[in-house]
Amino acid sequence: MLAALIAVLPACSGEDTEQGDSLPPARQLVENSANTAAGITSTHFAVDVNGTVPGFGVESIDGDLSMKGQDVAAKGTAVITAFGAAAEAEFVLTDGTLYLNTGGGNYQEIPESQAKLVYDFSAVLDPERGVAKLIRNLSGPTTVAEEDVNGTATYKITGTATKDDIAGLVPSAKSDVDVTLWVSKENGNQPVKAAAKFPGGGGEGGTVTVTLSDVNEPVAVAPPK
Repeated sequence: MLAALIAVLPACSGEDTEQGDSLPPARQLVENSANTAAGITSTHFAVDVNGTVPGFGVESIDGDLSMKGQDVAAKGTAVITAFGAAAEAEFVLTDGTLYLNTGGGNYQEIPESQAKLVYDFSAVLDPERGVAKLIRNLSGPTTVAEEDVNGTATYKITGTATKDDIAGLVPSAKSDVDVTLWVSKENGNQPVKAAAKFPGGGGEGGTVTVTLSDVNEPVAVAPPK
């Protein structure tokens, strides 16, 4: 269960404006954003879960991530849930080892190969499995508004993602999901935020919201001492 904190990658938005003829076509925005996402090699990411997402044992994550070739590094904190209880943990992933500290300052070492049995963290920035794939394959995209996200001017797009297209980010996905995507007006329509709504087995579900910032800024990760 501890390894479940390596899931995906502060969600805040302003008020929508009315949809009008001035809004650009969603398909072009999605194509631009997917191409830009494919070039992301590092980012700060925040994840927030509202409600219950079956098989997803995370309430929140705040961390930094980098990927150079097949080398993945990450660090941050997460609130994970196990057996109905929530606990905060610090995590560091570097040189093929995941270090976890659930309290007391002592880190437990877990081989990355074991962590991948729960979640393949390298998928997040992989153009063929992660954010870029989700955006590129978004079905029925529609530009619905302009919106400010953490001080960034964005276009808000709605659409649908298949369970296969979102599996790199949320491996527990069992069905297609409704997705809302925010892309910047500049910087190649860089992805800023995405929210996916998951149905629940008992009629209740939850929403996973992921926000990216400090894209392609240097990320330094070292094993904890």
